[in-house]
Amino acid sequence: FTREEGVANFDLYMCSIKDLSDEVSWSDQIQYQAKHDALTGLINRAEFEQALACALKSHHSHIMLYLDLDQFKIVNDTCGHGAGDDLLRALSDILQAKIRDGDMLARLGGDEFGVLLLNCNLEDAERIANTLRMTVSEFRFVWQDKIFEIGVSIGLVGVNQYSKDLTDVLSAADVACYSAKDAGRNRIHVYQQGDLELQKRRGEMQWVNRLQKAVDDNAFCLHYQTIEPLQTSAPSGAHIEVLLRMVGSEGVFILPGAFLPSAERYDLIRSVDQWVVQHLFERFGRLMR
Repeated sequence: FTREEGVANFDLYMCSIKDLSDEVSWSDQIQYQAKHDALTGLINRAEFEQALACALKSHHSHIMLYLDLDQFKIVNDTCGHGAGDDLLRALSDILQAKIRDGDMLARLGGDEFGVLLLNCNLEDAERIANTLRMTVSEFRFVWQDKIFEIGVSIGLVGVNQYSKDLTDVLSAADVACYSAKDAGRNRIHVYQQGDLELQKRRGEMQWVNRLQKAVDDNAFCLHYQTIEPLQTSAPSGAHIEVLLRMVGSEGVFILPGAFLPSAERYDLIRSVDQWVVQHLFERFGRLMR
């Protein structure tokens, strides 16, 4: 307000104020849900993989732990998924309290967890992994009148200058975890370059997609060979043995010794069996017409 020569002059300003509390709250909630697991409140797989990718670029030595609960399916089958969810929530809180400040615990899916130990050497990582293993072993889950004991198999892999990429680290951790399970469960397996057992397991895992695709695409073939008696006085009648082959690229037959171990280990053998039985009876049905 100014006055010049007896005339009042005004500069007028208008402002608008809007309460954005609700919008900010919703935005924060959406961002939180995008990064966290809805059941346990831990960070989810996508956020964990992003943190792991950043660790790979840091040029420091870190460790990843891949945890897979043992005997968890018994709780689900016995008491239902509600009990399994309660177990996962309780165990998540307990495990979170056992890792260092700055380290990252995530639920990767189902009963699988991941831990990223930042700037950690192998000796300290094994100590932390063993603490987590013992914590799970000592945990008792009570549901109504039932008490459950569970365990955890842990795969340990270094994240350092020798790591190729994110996929390589996750694959190595997964393979190491399966090796811990095969060795008796409730134990730790450290991934090491050149480990022949782990290389074998990784080779088996690579068959999983090929097997599933072969089932979907009918890329199998049945061969037959007759069974002849050694004695001429044996009862007459035709007997045959049915043999399975996978049809590979360019029509090359792959013998079952190459793919059946993977089918059995990764629960694909039932699909293969169903394919064999279905196509065997279809073939016999056509011959009998």
